Amino acid sequence: MTHSEAKQRISEAKRREVEAYPFPLDAVVLAGTHQNPKRLIAGRNKAFLKVGEQVLLRYVVNALVEARNIDQIFVVGPAEEIFTELAGYPSSVRVIAQRGNMLTNCWAGIEASEGSHRNDPAMPVQERPILIISCDLPLVTSRAVDDFIVRCARLDRESDGSWAMLVGVVNESGVKPFYPAGDKPGIKRPFVDLAGGRLRLANIYIGRPRNLSHQEILQTGFSYRKAKDWRNVVALAYSFFRRPHGWQSAWLTMRIQLTLMLSRGKGRLYRRLKAGNTEDRVEKCISEVLGGPVKIVVTPFGGLSLDVDDEEDYRVLNTCYQDWAAITAAVEPDGR
Repeated sequence: MTHSEAKQRISEAKRREVEAYPFPLDAVVLAGTHQNPKRLIAGRNKAFLKVGEQVLLRYVVNALVEARNIDQIFVVGPAEEIFTELAGYPSSVRVIAQRGNMLTNCWAGIEASEGSHRNDPAMPVQERPILIISCDLPLVTSRAVDDFIVRCARLDRESDGSWAMLVGVVNESGVKPFYPAGDKPGIKRPFVDLAGGRLRLANIYIGRPRNLSHQEILQTGFSYRKAKDWRNVVALAYSFFRRPHGWQSAWLTMRIQLTLMLSRGKGRLYRRLKAGNTEDRVEKCISEVLGGPVKIVVTPFGGLSLDVDDEEDYRVLNTCYQDWAAITAAVEPDGR
C-alpha cells in the first residue's frame, strides 16, 4: 500500500467514525417466496420480477454493494434461484436458504451475520447493528442506504443507550412526486397522521434484534400491515390488547386509524386526535410492544416506501421507472 493510499484509508475511517458507525454494517435482504399464493405477483416471487432493465432483487443488492457503509450482504430466499440471479457478484454477497415466514427468514440472515462476527472482540454480536431491507425496491440507491445509516448512527450517538430498532419512515413530501397527476399514473398510499406530519413506513430498518424481547409481534404486524383494511386494524389492535399492558398500544392503533378516516374533513375531532398522535407516543407504544427501545427515522428518499405490493404497483413502477429514478437521483439528503 502506498503512502497516499494509507492516508486515504485513514481519512475514510475517520469520516465513517464521525458520520456513521465506526464499521460498515452487514445487511439482510428479505427475498423469500410468500407462503400465501395471494402475495405472489404475476404468480412469481417479487424478487425476480423485472422492472426497467433488471429484476427487483438486483436493484437492492446493487445499491448495497455500492454503499460505502455496507459490508456483507445476506440475501435470504429460494437459494437456487438467487444463486442463479446473482452469479458473478462479489463474495461479500452471500445467499441464505429461506426458512418460512418473514420473521424466520430474517433470523436466518441475522444468524449468518452473527456467525461471521462471533470471534470479533470489539463488540458482542447482540450489540452490533444490522441493516434489514426488502427485496422489491426498484428506486433504492446507495445514496439512500448510506444516508439512512448516517441518520441512524447520529441518533445512536445522541441516545443514552443503543436503539434496539431504528425504523425508516417517509413523510408525505417525500412521496408526492410519485402520486398520480393528470393522465400520468402513480402510487398513493395511506399515511399515519401524527402531530408533526404525515408518515408511512419505508422498507428499511437498522436493528439490534436480540435486544427486542417480543420479536414475534413483528410477524403479526407484517401480516396485518394493510391499515386501509379495518379488519386488519382490528386484528392488530386485538393482538396488542392480549399482551401484558398492551391496551395503550391497542387504543393508539385504533386512534391512528380513526384519525386517518377523519383526515379528509379535517374537522375538530380530527385535529384533536392528530395533536395527540405524537412521535414520542408512537415510539413509546412500539417499544413497549416489542420489548426494546424503538426510534422513528425519517428518510427523504420517498422511493424507499414504494415496494411492489400488488400487480397494479408492478404495472405502475414498470411504466414510470425511468422518470421516478431521475426524481430519486435528484433528492438532496440535507437536514440530517
